[in-house]
Amino acid sequence: MRSSDLTPRTTSSIQTEFRKIVSDIPVPESIDAIKRLRSVEPRSMSGMPPIIWDQAYGFTIRDPYGNQWIDLSSGIVLANVGHAHPRIVQAIKNQLDAQLIFSYAYPSDQRRQLLEELVKLAPPGLDKAILFSAGTEATECAISLMRKHGLRSAPEKLGILSFESSYHGRTLAAKLAGGGSGLVDGMQREALLQYQLPAPDSAESRGFEADLNERAIDPERIAGIIFESIPGWTTTVYPQEYIDALMLWAKRHGILVAADEIQTGMGRTGRWFAFEHYGITPDLICSGKGLTSSLPVSAVIGRSEIMDLASPGEMSSTFGGNPVCLAAALANIQILHDEQLVERSRVLGLELGKRVADITERHKRFIKRVSGIGLFYSIHLKDPATDAPLAELCDEIAMECVRRGVMLFVTGRGFLKLVPPLMISSKALFEAVDVIGEVLDTMLPGTSSSKIVPLAEMPVT
Repeated sequence: MRSSDLTPRTTSSIQTEFRKIVSDIPVPESIDAIKRLRSVEPRSMSGMPPIIWDQAYGFTIRDPYGNQWIDLSSGIVLANVGHAHPRIVQAIKNQLDAQLIFSYAYPSDQRRQLLEELVKLAPPGLDKAILFSAGTEATECAISLMRKHGLRSAPEKLGILSFESSYHGRTLAAKLAGGGSGLVDGMQREALLQYQLPAPDSAESRGFEADLNERAIDPERIAGIIFESIPGWTTTVYPQEYIDALMLWAKRHGILVAADEIQTGMGRTGRWFAFEHYGITPDLICSGKGLTSSLPVSAVIGRSEIMDLASPGEMSSTFGGNPVCLAAALANIQILHDEQLVERSRVLGLELGKRVADITERHKRFIKRVSGIGLFYSIHLKDPATDAPLAELCDEIAMECVRRGVMLFVTGRGFLKLVPPLMISSKALFEAVDVIGEVLDTMLPGTSSSKIVPLAEMPVT
């Protein structure tokens, strides 16, 4: 069953402490409403499970028909402190009552407060930040700043280097930096001075220097490197020696490094920022999603000499720094501190890795990789005969999990992604993992006794 399919499937009644399924999925009564929605929006929006979200609270999702799911999606790797956290809701209400709900780039106390918090979270030396709405705005800003910096050295130092199998957003420069072969909106990457290397964790990579040589990358034409600190499509920590070589090469040639932390920041991997696992300090940090666990806020944090390259009025955003959104972000950061959710992500993630390994070892023939750290995990399925990703089957497995009360998003790339809110109870998390195990047992034949060691059990710096 594809996620776009609106044919109801018969489900068994489920009633646990955290899950409740009382209807066929998709709910027959919801089909007309979903069809009406699809009639007025593009088909690109029909990729997720056909469930009408009515309420989302903590780590649970509810529809209007009496069904409830354990959320292993965090929406889309967003609700780090949980959905509709009472303190975030109250902060939003307070800001609405303060009668300031828009301020553009005019000075505001709310913007100052959040920028000060972001600079505190960043490594020393990264002392300025700017706010936007979407994560793709943040990555576009970082790319622009790196090019401005390159131009100070030479007119041809404008290239941006990134990795295949990465994701940085849906606006043009972000799409060019992202993964995927072929043209981007009909254009060659190289024609727009965008260059790519094999993903460091892929079979195609032979090491950073070797990859540079094979692709004939000229450092004198590269202004910056942007990479996901831990890629969202594999959730695998890159080899330490690869990152060390990258940072050394960049420093040697005056090339800036931007860490895309849109998915992995704000405690998702057991550190405030995922690049901390490598013991490095990038020149720029892109943040978003879990920065608010709710409303649209993204940010770029960096060294002042880089951040000040743009002239007044040249780098801003209409809704960046919106006071209502900033109230949510400030409350979110304080909750992460007060509820010790960064450390919770680290500790609970270790146990998650063990549980995921236990359920996948029975099907090792079909497992390409199981990887993750903190509460940022993925299970990749492969065809045993060809080693090709089992994209369609994987999405069917995700849909079956949804029919059993576990909310996953459909990836279309042959992997299940497990990214629950950081505040999820261990009981609810492992109930959801057990459901995934039951579905794999049902839909994948055969067993294996060979253990898969999750990356979270391996030492990281």
